[in-house]
Amino acid sequence: MTDEVIVAGAGIWGCTVARRLAEAGRRVRVIEARAAIGGNARCETDAETGIEVHVYGSHIFHTHDPAVWDYVRRFVDFNGYQHKVLVKYRGKVYHLPLGLTLVNKFFGVELSPGELKDFMADEAHSTAVFDAFFRGYTSKQWGRPPEEIDPSIIKRVPVRDNYDTNYYNDYWQGIPASGYNSLFERLLDHPNVSVECGRAFSLDDWDGRTRVYYSGPIDALFGFRYGALPWRSLRFETERLDVADFQGTSVMNYTEAEIPYTRIHEFKHYHPELKDVMACGRTIICREYPQPWKSGDEPYYPINDESSVALVAKYRAEAAKLPNLVVGGRLGDYRYYDMDQAMAAALAATAQGC
Repeated sequence: MTDEVIVAGAGIWGCTVARRLAEAGRRVRVIEARAAIGGNARCETDAETGIEVHVYGSHIFHTHDPAVWDYVRRFVDFNGYQHKVLVKYRGKVYHLPLGLTLVNKFFGVELSPGELKDFMADEAHSTAVFDAFFRGYTSKQWGRPPEEIDPSIIKRVPVRDNYDTNYYNDYWQGIPASGYNSLFERLLDHPNVSVECGRAFSLDDWDGRTRVYYSGPIDALFGFRYGALPWRSLRFETERLDVADFQGTSVMNYTEAEIPYTRIHEFKHYHPELKDVMACGRTIICREYPQPWKSGDEPYYPINDESSVALVAKYRAEAAKLPNLVVGGRLGDYRYYDMDQAMAAALAATAQGC
């Protein structure tokens, strides 16, 4: 093994790995297939309005892991943004998560804490809520009926017996006050780190002796030897509007199956502390359309079923044959990671590698 380390992929996992290794004295060469660092959390600041646009869909940093929170705040401060998710169904707006606020408005009742569990135990009530707020949305998101989807995906939806409409239970959350790009730039701002964008890592270019930390798609790394892993992809339609505020919140979900997009993002709401941006008479929105993944598309969500579990096991076995290769991140692990989980995984991956 040489003194140099290659980190393939400059998303949050790769950038965290690179920083940790650089601070441990290793020389780190970061290789990124895209033209810029940041992975799917990459943003662009609109020159006219100052709005930070999340290029690949909204990203909110949230965690209850103190080690992750302490680590990420070495590089950026957070603005204290608290994420709320609203849902538009048949012309009315409701608050997720599933709790007293949503149930009382939807059914026209006045339940108190302690009464929600028994109320939702009624099959008619639970079915009505599922059909209105989850069936159509889930079918659009995954391209299949909810009954065919891994139950762990639906279980990520919070349920609360109170009026708390904060979407996440995590203690700490927010958006980097200086923008997401600054997080990645500062992670890689170290004399031991060099960055090369616009180039994909290939095993054909690897000497086998240099330690490699790879966070691209694991099936692509091995030339799709056993076939492509299934993913869901996304298509985004961004629009500039001559209004100060389009929907009054950062994310509005659309649950009806007849509406082709799943949600509309309005990015200016992620930085309420930027008064000039909020007061600007223009806004930028983005409609998000789930779609099947095909070669050349961006992979977003792994599809966990029996066939994909078996397939990814074959690729992991191939990776295990290469002693100087570490595969991680959402694409490499073929797992759905929130940003804090990706950072935690990077810290763990480098615990012994430094």
